Amino acid sequence: MSDWRKQPRQGRSQFLPLLDEIKSRLVLGETQKMIFESYPDLEMSYPQFTRYVKKYCLSEITQVTKVPEHKAAPEKTNTDDGQLENKSRMVVRNPSDLKKLRSQPIDLEELQNSAGEEDESSNS
Repeated sequence: MSDWRKQPRQGRSQFLPLLDEIKSRLVLGETQKMIFESYPDLEMSYPQFTRYVKKYCLSEITQVTKVPEHKAAPEKTNTDDGQLENKSRMVVRNPSDLKKLRSQPIDLEELQNSAGEEDESSNS
């Protein structure tokens, strides 16, 4: 097994001249593995390449992998006068959202009326 101190440490000096090209390829959607394999003359390991990409190309990675935030569709309910009313549903993503949801008051009459038709109720 070779000693790491005897190997030349030239990875960054080989990576930085290719930085603009690597950034543009990341934006186009190429994977880091595809980009690394297209440069066989780079004298660095793949994990080191990914560390440099993470360090120098972070904005391009987040731009490509950004997931659009899911928004709940507003729920439409009937009001007493027969018109539709939009109610947005709260999406629980973490424990603090769940705590906020639990702390909200619940109108039991509204819940019972919106549960279904009267003949399906267990109270009849």
